[in-house]
Amino acid sequence: MTAIKVNPAVTDLNTREYLATIRTVSSTKADAIIGGDCCFCFPNCDWCMPAIANLTNPTDGYTNDKKEFILQVALNSTVVGTLIKIAPDGTETPTVIVDNTYGQFFALGVLRANVWGFILDWYKVANTLGFGKYKFNRTVENSSATETFNEDSVCFQLMPYNCDNAHRTVRIETEQFGYFEGGFDYTGIQPSIPLAGGLQAVQQGAGWPQQIRLYGRFFREGYDYTVDNIVLEGRGQEQVQAQTIRRYSLLLDTIENKLSYPLITDMLLAPDVRISDYNIENSSGLIDRRRVTMTDIGDPIITTLNQNEFYDLKFLDWKQDNVHRYK
Repeated sequence: MTAIKVNPAVTDLNTREYLATIRTVSSTKADAIIGGDCCFCFPNCDWCMPAIANLTNPTDGYTNDKKEFILQVALNSTVVGTLIKIAPDGTETPTVIVDNTYGQFFALGVLRANVWGFILDWYKVANTLGFGKYKFNRTVENSSATETFNEDSVCFQLMPYNCDNAHRTVRIETEQFGYFEGGFDYTGIQPSIPLAGGLQAVQQGAGWPQQIRLYGRFFREGYDYTVDNIVLEGRGQEQVQAQTIRRYSLLLDTIENKLSYPLITDMLLAPDVRISDYNIENSSGLIDRRRVTMTDIGDPIITTLNQNEFYDLKFLDWKQDNVHRYK
C-alpha cells in the first residue's frame, strides 16, 4: 500500500504553499487484525485513560478495572505482549506477559486458532508493581522472524479506588461475540473469566469481555411512554396496555477519535452492554452495570485545536418490563 507524505514548503499554516510538496512513500500493512480494545498510541502519553484498583477488596468488580487486548494473526506468527510502567522521569520498565501474573493470558491457539488474547487485571498490577502510569505493547513477527506489527496502547493512569479518583468517570462493559464483516471475528471465543483480583473463577461467559473507563457521565434522562388503546362503539378509547421505558444519556468528555471509533463501531454494538456511573453528584443514584441498548449516536462536538470529541449517546433499558395491562 502507499501513503501520502506532506512536506510544508513554508511554516505559515494559513497559506496554500503548505501543500506545495507532496511525495509518495511506501508503507507496510500490519499483518494482524485488532479486536475492539481501543488500543492506539498517543505520543508521549500526553493523554491517559483512567484505571482504578481496590487493594482492600480485590473481588469487588465495581471498584477494580480490567482491560482486554486481542489479536488475530497470520499462520505461524509469534505474538509478544509487554506491560510497560512509565516513571515520572519517562523511564520505561517493561514486563513481558507469559502467564497469569498480571491478568488472564491466552497464548496463541487457546481462544481459537491464530488468536492471541490478554485480559489485564489492574488489581494484580497495582498489588505487584504499584500505582502509576502504564501502557501495553503488542508485537507480531511472522515465520521468518520479520516484525509485521508493533503497537503501543493508550497510556493508563492507574489510581487507587476512592470516590474522588472515580469521580467524573463511567465504565462500559460488554460481552462481544459474532463477527464483523471485514473486521474481527469473535465467533467461538468464550473464555472463563475470573472475578476481580483473579481469586475465583466464574462460569464461562457468552463471549469476549470488553471493558473501558472514560471521563464522562451516565444518567437517566427521562422515560419513553407508549400506550395501546382500542376504540369502542361510541368512539371512546379503552386502554389495553401502557408502558414506560427508562431512557439514558451517556456523555463522553474529551475522547480521542482513535478511541471513539472502536467504541462505537465495535464495543457498543455488542449484544450485552452494561454501563456504570461513578459521578458523585449523579441525580439518578447508583448506576452499577445497568444493561442497556444503544438507540442513537449524536454527531460529536469536535474541539478545533486538538480534535477531541464530545459525544452524547442515547440508550434504553434492555429489560423493558414495566407494563400495565387493563385486564
